[in-house]
Amino acid sequence: MTTPLKLAILETDVLRPALKPTYHSYGQMFTALLDRVEFRGDIGVFPVIDGIYPESIDDYDAYLITGSQHDAFAEHDWIVRLRAFCKDIYQAGKPLIGICFGHQLLAHALGGKAGRAERGWGLGVMTYDFHDDALASLPGFVDQPEPVSLLISHRDQVLTLPPGAETLLTNDFCRYAAYHIPGRVLCFQGHPEFTIDYQQDLLKYRENDISDEQMQAVEASLAGDHQGERIGRWMRDFLDSSHR
Repeated sequence: MTTPLKLAILETDVLRPALKPTYHSYGQMFTALLDRVEFRGDIGVFPVIDGIYPESIDDYDAYLITGSQHDAFAEHDWIVRLRAFCKDIYQAGKPLIGICFGHQLLAHALGGKAGRAERGWGLGVMTYDFHDDALASLPGFVDQPEPVSLLISHRDQVLTLPPGAETLLTNDFCRYAAYHIPGRVLCFQGHPEFTIDYQQDLLKYRENDISDEQMQAVEASLAGDHQGERIGRWMRDFLDSSHR
């Protein structure tokens, strides 16, 4: 009988004080998402932003890097350490999932590049199409080749993919909205773990970053579909396939 997969969630941010009583932490958001999609593994949460890591890379079978308000390409000590740790995980052959900041950090750590997006903030619900090349040979964890809608909150993007990476999802705003390195890495710019309520509360902190007209468009987008659980199932199946 196969032992349950052990997944380490590496937390790269702390929620704003006003939001913590309701939403708790990013680690808890991901744990709740994975529970909803019936992920059967064991989960540990490590606030790497505070320097807390697993004792050994081999303590866990796979790793997930969360989103963050920080820049994945910055030279802060904790971010430099995290990039090095992720390179070690990759070299050890363990699967990696990156979300938003994690998506950018893995690209940057593995030989690509992340940076400021020329088009500024992306917020609300955004829809992505499958990249033409991805449609030719969809990986096994993908359910169907239909557009994907996700909640987003970012002003940085992946600018260059790392070697061996293939684009999964794209649109005019974000060229590399999702990518994977087959069997090794799965990354999304959007936030499958977010809820509409959390996004609405988070928008209050963006009022000075975008115009009133942009804010109205973002708020209107929240009435659209958010397929976080669909992506949660992709994540689950990606991890399951790596643990067989």
